[in-house]
Amino acid sequence: MIDVMLDIETLGTDSNSVIVSISAVVFDLQTGKIGGEYEAGVNILEQLLNGGVIDTSTIGWWVTQSAVAKQALTNIIPNDLDGVLKSFNTWLAASTTGQLKDVRIWGNGAVFDNVIVRNLYKRSAVSFVLPYRCDRDVRTLVAVAGINTKSFKFEGTKHCGIDDCKHQIKYCAAAYKELNNGKN
Repeated sequence: MIDVMLDIETLGTDSNSVIVSISAVVFDLQTGKIGGEYEAGVNILEQLLNGGVIDTSTIGWWVTQSAVAKQALTNIIPNDLDGVLKSFNTWLAASTTGQLKDVRIWGNGAVFDNVIVRNLYKRSAVSFVLPYRCDRDVRTLVAVAGINTKSFKFEGTKHCGIDDCKHQIKYCAAAYKELNNGKN
């Protein structure tokens, strides 16, 4: 499998927003079959000292989310920044097949997940193992395919990274199938 669904929980929407957690799930785009999972909390203070920003409107948005989502967010154990970025690189290399240059990392929005993660790597001493050509956008794919994402039942807790990844995989695979007229 060379497709990876990425989901981050953040404290802002800016490209340099502080990331609370990074979650990812390997999957097969043609079938929607799910592989390995990755999740790690990221130290907020380190990010603030390294140019990360917090947006008060996003904090306000978090306040309106479900108690389960807020509890899950606060239960994430923050790890040191460089350690998380190194472990994510290692996980990507170990969890995907083929060469890293062929991995497709899917984020939900052309300027959100992937961009914020890449900027976090740029602000750190760790280089991201995936070249920019690996980036893919779920929203664009489903829009082009004419997929209504609201028609897919959400399982788990919204705004919990792994659950969000698995949900996005469902409609990403459906969009791929639609665009290929059901052919692999």
